[in-house]
Amino acid sequence: MLAAPSVVRAQTKEIFVGGPASPGLTDVLFPLIERKHGFKILFEGSNSLVNLEKIRANKARPTMTVTMMDDPVLILAEREKVITPLKGLNISNLADVRADSKPREAMWANWCQPAASIAYNTDSVTPGPTSYAEVWDKKYRDKVILISMRITQAVVPLLAAAQLATGKPLAECLQVADAGFEKLKELKPNILQVTSNAPQAQQLLETGEIDHFLSPDTRTVLFRKAQGAPVDQAQPKEGSIAMPAGVALVANGPNPELGMAFINELLDPETQALIAKTFYSNPTNTKTVKPAGLDLPELVVLDWEYFTDNRNRWIERFEREISGT
Repeated sequence: MLAAPSVVRAQTKEIFVGGPASPGLTDVLFPLIERKHGFKILFEGSNSLVNLEKIRANKARPTMTVTMMDDPVLILAEREKVITPLKGLNISNLADVRADSKPREAMWANWCQPAASIAYNTDSVTPGPTSYAEVWDKKYRDKVILISMRITQAVVPLLAAAQLATGKPLAECLQVADAGFEKLKELKPNILQVTSNAPQAQQLLETGEIDHFLSPDTRTVLFRKAQGAPVDQAQPKEGSIAMPAGVALVANGPNPELGMAFINELLDPETQALIAKTFYSNPTNTKTVKPAGLDLPELVVLDWEYFTDNRNRWIERFEREISGT
């Protein structure tokens, strides 16, 4: 009888998942997966770079089975050989995922496509902005917050500035992103602060202390809108950026068969519809029926490897010329 608890623990099926601390994961999505597949999900929420550091620290004896990270960080994980390719594994739904959501020959998959553009306060900005150029208007002096260039979403204001500077389509602006820095300098009188604290910036947006926030994505903004906050996500005529929400299998992680079941479920058409509704994002499985009322445009998908290779120098220039740190 005394040995029984250890026997029970040994029979418990569980996986450790690392990913973003995002509303809807632990209270909606994970309980569904646990019920359908009969295993426990142990989750620790953190940003992608912190997540990667944890995987590196345990590379010799991995504890994590699945990681959910932005594509730029998954590219680093691939280069360091700490994730394993999904192609050829027992993940049947992968075949129906959009080609642009299976990066690096399905080294990982994108489980949703949230949109990033301009978040704005609906009480003070009426009607909502239809172009990124409106944020540069002098009437918004000290009324704009930019996210730190160390956060992936910061690519949006940089590319918006490059588009305004060059006239090129937003989809082509990553390769000419340096042209955006002079245009961002013109925005400085309107910038109240540059922050890496997105929840605090979101609060300032909701209270009306700022008018525009560049740029959280729909997972946060439309979630808060649904809860009654006076905020919305603009759909600028230049386009909105697809944020790279990726999921990967950790190399040599425990219980890989449960990890494959977890990823396959994330990519299931019915689960994708729930994800789209919960996270206000476009589904990536082509067989998914998009929920009624989900009004998201076709999104611009970026070359995240190019972003990764240039990110450090953009961070240095941004902090030198824009944020002044």
